[in-house]
Amino acid sequence: MSSHPKVLLVGWDAADWKVIHPLMDAGQMPHLRSLVDRGSMAQLATLRPPLSPMLWTSIATGKRPFKHGIHGFAEPTPDGRGVQPVTILSRKCKAVWNILNQNGLRSVVVGWWPSHPAEPIRGVTVSDFFHRAHGRLADSWPMPPGTVHPPELAESLAELRLHPEEVAGEMVEFFVPKAREVDQQKDPRLSHVARTLAKCASIHSAATWLLEREQWDFFAVYYDAIDHFCHGFMRYHPPRQEFIPEKDFDLYHNVVSAAYRFHDQMLGTLLAKAGGDVRVILMSDHGFHPDHLRPKSIPAIPAGPAIEHRDFGILAMAGPGIKKDELIHGPCVLDIAPTILTMFGLPVGEDMDGKPLAAAFEQPTAIAAIPSWEDVPGEDGRHPAHTLLDPAAARESLEQLVALGYIEKPSENAEKAVADTLDELQYNLGQAYQDDAQHSAAREIFRSLYEKDPDEQRYAVHLFLSCQALGLRDEMSAIVEDLDGRRRQLFLEARQRLAELRQIALSRAKERKTEAEAQSPKPEDQEPPEPLLDANERRDLARCRRLCRFDPPVVDYLKAQVLTARGFWGKALECLERVGEAHLARPGLFIQTADLYAKMRQWEDARATWAKALSVDPDNPYAHVGMCRAELHRRNYPAAARAALEGLQRLYHHPPGHLLLGIALIGMGEYERAAAAFRTALELNPNYPQAHLRLAFLLRRLGRSAEAKDHFQMFRQLRAARRTAEEKSARLPIPQATNQKDSGAPALTQSAADLRWPPAQPPLNGEVVVVSGLPRSGTSMVMQMLAASGMPALVDDLRQADEDNPLGYFEYDPVKRLAQDSSWFADAKGKAVKVVAPLLPWLPPNISCRVIFIERDLDEVLASQGQMLIRRGEKVADTPARRDRLKQEYDRLLVRVKAFLAARPETRLLCLRREAVLGDPQTAARTVNRFLGGNLDIARMAAQVRPELNRQA
Repeated sequence: MSSHPKVLLVGWDAADWKVIHPLMDAGQMPHLRSLVDRGSMAQLATLRPPLSPMLWTSIATGKRPFKHGIHGFAEPTPDGRGVQPVTILSRKCKAVWNILNQNGLRSVVVGWWPSHPAEPIRGVTVSDFFHRAHGRLADSWPMPPGTVHPPELAESLAELRLHPEEVAGEMVEFFVPKAREVDQQKDPRLSHVARTLAKCASIHSAATWLLEREQWDFFAVYYDAIDHFCHGFMRYHPPRQEFIPEKDFDLYHNVVSAAYRFHDQMLGTLLAKAGGDVRVILMSDHGFHPDHLRPKSIPAIPAGPAIEHRDFGILAMAGPGIKKDELIHGPCVLDIAPTILTMFGLPVGEDMDGKPLAAAFEQPTAIAAIPSWEDVPGEDGRHPAHTLLDPAAARESLEQLVALGYIEKPSENAEKAVADTLDELQYNLGQAYQDDAQHSAAREIFRSLYEKDPDEQRYAVHLFLSCQALGLRDEMSAIVEDLDGRRRQLFLEARQRLAELRQIALSRAKERKTEAEAQSPKPEDQEPPEPLLDANERRDLARCRRLCRFDPPVVDYLKAQVLTARGFWGKALECLERVGEAHLARPGLFIQTADLYAKMRQWEDARATWAKALSVDPDNPYAHVGMCRAELHRRNYPAAARAALEGLQRLYHHPPGHLLLGIALIGMGEYERAAAAFRTALELNPNYPQAHLRLAFLLRRLGRSAEAKDHFQMFRQLRAARRTAEEKSARLPIPQATNQKDSGAPALTQSAADLRWPPAQPPLNGEVVVVSGLPRSGTSMVMQMLAASGMPALVDDLRQADEDNPLGYFEYDPVKRLAQDSSWFADAKGKAVKVVAPLLPWLPPNISCRVIFIERDLDEVLASQGQMLIRRGEKVADTPARRDRLKQEYDRLLVRVKAFLAARPETRLLCLRREAVLGDPQTAARTVNRFLGGNLDIARMAAQVRPELNRQA
């Protein structure tokens, strides 16, 4: 057990101080009030995009999404054929509980998102699939395999779940006091309350049960209910918005505040059961706009509801050694994992993007560091490396095998679903790079997405933003010209066509109504009415709706950016005025307008506009930093410093804010504090020219000439690099998200090259002999050996011999569709059939098999596949990065397949190395003969091996 106090981490998705403070002041959240009064608190800055699976993984790892690998809500399945909810198998680095596991500490993790399948840590994991109810209560609702670790707790925990049908009316009335007035046949919102409440209660039941029974050093529990309640009911939260009907407001205005009060009650239970000698961290990943910043509508795009999220969540910390009544400035969600490690006296990984919140500790705390926890060996409680999932690589592997002709192409709908999912993951990844100012990487992603789908405005906008950050004015102009010309015209035409389709539907509806009235009474056997629009019209409708996902004011906003970059500030202001007239007057617009006034030296107008932004959103850090600029112009240095600190309290990771604070402190004569501010700016962005220059001048003033010289030199180098940024940026490759050593792919278990005397097997008795391996590993050669030996082979010769396989492929075409249809497999009994390795998991159960698995060096396999693709005329990109991803994916695939075969009943496995067969055909033939029962012609088998046909490509 640890000598440090235990740590309880409680996650409330989307919790916001703007809702909490009025409730605490009214005495309605006493447990949180007690926690705040005896500890420290802060607004917690989120990351972009503010999507929960990405954020909660960053919280658990201290790393940004391009390092940890979770990029969205869904991912392709491991075989690349379908889509599934995001799983922990896509996470590419250790979470804090894995690090604690390596150090002998016990953790309990309940409901974290994502955490399925449950990791085998020292302690207990209850995955995020635990509380998901599928089907009706009467039909039972078993938990998916892998929901709980250790498995022996699964049955007890399953009994604690609450099904939505078990939610009593009194429980719903806590949230909707007038629930009995709701017609549930017409209004589904009460069922939303019941579903959310049932999931929340299930997680809480598991957490409290485990708190009472398990030993633990670290306990983490995640509740998603506030986020669900807010997405469903924040629009009804007081004060009533003008577009909300009074009846709806009267029914549902209490839901959000009730959700917070309910969570406070659960918090009280957790604190009581955890005990007194515990450090408690309560936090949220982002906030939720509860006021005039609530959007009137949700964009019809994936993850569109995220527009309701606010950039700041909550943080409250209390317990032994935590400061009381302390306000922590500028923390970020990335700081939680490093802080927890520090609480346990463990070093922080230098590759983590967050920092320990040292300001929260009563005593100065020594913060140790190591290069990376990823390099530290030891049992960390993660899943085996070969089970990890790389969604993009899985899809590329499938595309490669389809192109080679070994696997049937997925259905059009499934293929589109996978492609759309991958695009969305890339879109989110690009935003994550932008959030860390890695615009070269982001530009490559968004340029690829934009070229693939130039009608998707959000791709164009994000590409524009990265081009703007890189100073690529010509590319910015080209994007705006396309949006303002071709894309705007498509939007106008689509809007007109939608109106036409609407009139067609209305006209047909009137015609059918007239016909129905003429046929009174209605025949009992009348068929359901046909859709108002035919199939072509419905496709046209979907296309037009998609093209109408276009905001003309956004184009004017981007125009303003181009004009600003080219120095036409007056024209840029005119564009922004048009944007304001279109009712997009949000804080960002005011800040951009104020920045333009500042460029035009209209400082009083700029100051008034930054103040207007703060009147809309007092927590906007960029507006506070803008006010600092205005006060610096007035030479009111104390006011400028206060404004900069206000901004940095809300967003610490903002180098310009620290730079401006340093300038204000110089004006106040506080030179050492100013130097510290400049150094902080450089810690956050080492390539910040102005910070180097300001620090250099200050150090020279302080007599530190040698150090000043270094910073002058850095400034000159960065300025020179900036002058060639446009040319260099066009050639910059996208940085790799993870190191090769982090791929999680194990080396293949090497089959002994001399597997020449396996245990003799009994004669075949109707079993299917499956010859398998990756394409181009030697499966056709082994099939040829078996056919020559007298073994019947299930083949159809549809694919003729060619340059790649001069002696034939020995294939059976239905094998390609094994994933969809295995009914033909019964015809393979007593015969040999070739099944490529990726299809082995679809072998039908209860059929005995003997599997001969051929292995070959993966570099040779990929080289041979590449040449085969060229000869087939398939256009598949063959870059070193893609080949490396495929190699890692094949590595994982082979280990997964072997594990599947080893666990499959009535299946015997023989692994052969291709080079061993080519090098000693006689021994290989004897090995295969012993494995298949000893009745084959060894000489004829060996004679079929043709080393002269061996090729590396």
